[in-house]
Amino acid sequence: MGATALALTMGGLSAISSLSQASQANRQARYQQAQMEANAAAARNQAKITAEKGRIEAENLDRERSALRREYADVQAGNVANLGALGVDMSSGSAAAALEGNANRFAADYGANRYQKAVGEWETRENVKAQQANAQNYENAASWYGSTVKNLGQSLLTAGISGLASGISAYSLAGGFGGGGDVTQAGKGFVSGSQSVLRNLQAGNIFRNGLKTIRG
Repeated sequence: MGATALALTMGGLSAISSLSQASQANRQARYQQAQMEANAAAARNQAKITAEKGRIEAENLDRERSALRREYADVQAGNVANLGALGVDMSSGSAAAALEGNANRFAADYGANRYQKAVGEWETRENVKAQQANAQNYENAASWYGSTVKNLGQSLLTAGISGLASGISAYSLAGGFGGGGDVTQAGKGFVSGSQSVLRNLQAGNIFRNGLKTIRG
C-alpha cells in the first residue's frame, strides 16, 4: 500500500492538468445540456400556446359564421314578409334584385369566413410543427451534451489512470516495487504495481472521492 501511495503521489502530479481541463469541460457540457433542455421545454410550451390560440380563433370564426347565417335568415325573412304584405312581385324587378343582393353578400361573407378559418388553421399547424421541430432539435442537442458529460467522466478516470501509470513507471524505474533498479526488476515491479492499482480501481478505492466531487 505504501508503494501504491507513492505511485499515486508521483502520478497525480502529471495528471492534474488533464483532470482540471476535463473537469472544466464537464461542467460546461452540463451547463449546455441544461440550457438545451430548458429551450426544448420552452419550445414545446410555445407550440401548445400556438395550438390553443389557433383553436380559439377557429371557434370565434365558427361563431361569426353562425351569426352571419342567422342575420341573413332574419333579414331575408323580414324582407319577404314585408314585400308579401305589400303585394310586391318578388320574382322580378327591384324586389328580386334586393333579395338576390342580400343573398350574394351573405355568400361572400360566408365564404370569406370559411377561407379565413382554413388559412388560420393551416398557419397554426405549420407554426406548431416548426416549434415542435425546434424542441426536438434542442432535445437532440441536450442528448449530445449528455453523452459528452458521460464521455468526459470517462476521460477524468482515464486521465487519473494515465497519471498512475506514469507514477508507477517512474517509481519502478527508480527501483520501486521491490526492484533493484535494473530494467528487468523495474518491469516486474511495474506489472505488479499496475495490477495492484487496477484492483484498487475496480474495488473503487482510488478516485472515489474525486469522482464524487466531479459528479456533484
